[in-house]
Amino acid sequence: PSAGVRPAPDTTIDIDANRRLLNRYRFVLHESMRILAGWLPQVATFELKCEMGRSLWENALHVNALYLRLREIQSPAFQKPSDPALVTLMSELLHAPDEFALALGLFRVVTPSLIEALATHETATFPNSDLPSVHAIKHALLDLRAQLERMEPLLEMAEKAGKIRPAARALEKYISELLSSAGGVSGSKERRQHPPIAPACRIEFRAPREAARDERFTNRAADLEPMPGEDNYHDHTVEEFERYSTEMLAAETVALVMFSITKMPWEFEFDAARHLFDEVRHCLMGYEWMRGHGLDPFQSPQYLHIFKWRSQFPPVMQYCMLTMGNEVHAFPYRHRRVEAHQKSGDQLSEQFVRYDIADETQHVRFGNRWLPELLNHVGEKRPLKKYIEDVLKVWEAEYRTGKLTINVE
Repeated sequence: PSAGVRPAPDTTIDIDANRRLLNRYRFVLHESMRILAGWLPQVATFELKCEMGRSLWENALHVNALYLRLREIQSPAFQKPSDPALVTLMSELLHAPDEFALALGLFRVVTPSLIEALATHETATFPNSDLPSVHAIKHALLDLRAQLERMEPLLEMAEKAGKIRPAARALEKYISELLSSAGGVSGSKERRQHPPIAPACRIEFRAPREAARDERFTNRAADLEPMPGEDNYHDHTVEEFERYSTEMLAAETVALVMFSITKMPWEFEFDAARHLFDEVRHCLMGYEWMRGHGLDPFQSPQYLHIFKWRSQFPPVMQYCMLTMGNEVHAFPYRHRRVEAHQKSGDQLSEQFVRYDIADETQHVRFGNRWLPELLNHVGEKRPLKKYIEDVLKVWEAEYRTGKLTINVE
């Protein structure tokens, strides 16, 4: 055997079983992305919200790695699993009664089973012939195990604080029973003979129209006020990074778009997952800066009405407002801020803004790439240029003036 490649095990996974198993793993990771996207805006606990955003992006990386492998050994690459019990497992996970029930079901039930299946697969498949699969699995295991390491302290803290209610435990038990009915993520374990009955705590999921924050955030409904003049470097910079700390609103909008728009090409979901987590990182960048300057980001105004305002529009319009409105129009200001930070010798602030510019440039590219396909996907008849012009008229009239019209259902 070549250096670094172990001998084949006595009993190996044949290529037909390999296809089926890789598709099961892909399905679980892929569905978890949509579940996390749907839930992200209504998760109140800040640290849990951030971890869910990161897990969504990491899972997208591994769905993509499995996509690249699966398209080499089956067509189409993505196929609905033939096991209805696995499909039921992931569809029911969406209908959790609260954020901690979702976290328990995903991170204490489903993800550990996925890790077990991947670890078994890594050593049971052909080590040389199927090395591309082994490579993808090794990298997925690194991230999935790290997800559990990051998530477990959050769940333990919630337990100590009494935030994990009996309903969450009931949902966790239900998901565990559904997993047993599917024979685990691999499908190879002994199966529960009778499907479980959904508990009374199950709540039919509805896409959120309002963003949630935990009790540490005390200023949730403030209006955007004019920032201090850019000639007042200190005060303006404080406000600049306080605004960064509220960019979770953008992540929540991308999440709602991801959840609401289905049957787009995989590449759109992949780009949207990155876009979403970039906005989580920008929010955390604001937190890091504020804490480094002795400020409490939890006291920052949250402007939650902006998410509520955007969410009342069709998902494609929300995406257009974000990419062609907020992000396109931010560049002149961001470049002025880089220059101001350079002149002041503030290297940290300069680097933060330059990374933000790099990310926002990519987001505008995403918008330019996907808006034409999105308009075609939803049957929009207006030409792209006219559609963007019409959307930006609303954005200019309401968002930029702060006169947000929110229709109460």
